[in-house]
Amino acid sequence: MPQSRPKRVRFFAAAILLLAVGSGAAEPLFTLSEDGKTFLYRARPGDHPGVVAEMFGIPSRDVPAFLAANGISDATKVGAGFVYRIPNAAARALAERTAALEGENTRLKRTAGEEAAKAEHLARAAEEARAEKARAESRATQLARLERLWPWAKATLTLLLAAAAGALYTAVAALRRRAEAERYTRSLANELEEKRKAALAERQESARHILDLEQRIRTLEAKLGPRAVLGGRGSS
Repeated sequence: MPQSRPKRVRFFAAAILLLAVGSGAAEPLFTLSEDGKTFLYRARPGDHPGVVAEMFGIPSRDVPAFLAANGISDATKVGAGFVYRIPNAAARALAERTAALEGENTRLKRTAGEEAAKAEHLARAAEEARAEKARAESRATQLARLERLWPWAKATLTLLLAAAAGALYTAVAALRRRAEAERYTRSLANELEEKRKAALAERQESARHILDLEQRIRTLEAKLGPRAVLGGRGSS
């Protein structure tokens, strides 16, 4: 990244110089393609392809590929008026970043769906615990009725006490399971909310990055000037 910064500085300096030269001519020498992804540069007398590549910040190791992309087999035979096509790295980087953000957004949506499914599963577990509690309470009510029949059911006292103990144990266990399920549900709900907030913050940060890139592009277009933009659309 630090090595590419001087190249970008040289590129923007060259772009300003080209605009200054093009503003006095009948036809601009430096324009953008209609889709904004390619710079169009019309060669002047004495322009060498290597010099053009350097002006646009293309490293020397990429010059052969630059020549091949422009259909140049012999750099010494490129005359004035030849239109070079140079990729707009900023536009490509913005497109790649946008695709990456869309992929991340898809991943976050999938994660949110999985968390929602977990929360639904826990809600069902809590509902089952409440149903178990209701059944336990019903059994406890029945035991209370049997206790009222104590004067007429002395012979069954032992069995009733055993049943009451079992029902009480079940009720307590159900209450404990319900309390644990509710605690677990609250914990997962809080965790899901934190993840949602983190995802929202990440999306906002991504949106700020995109807005920053768009601002840089608008700044570059402003530096290129309205005549250069109009010329680029006309030539395309």
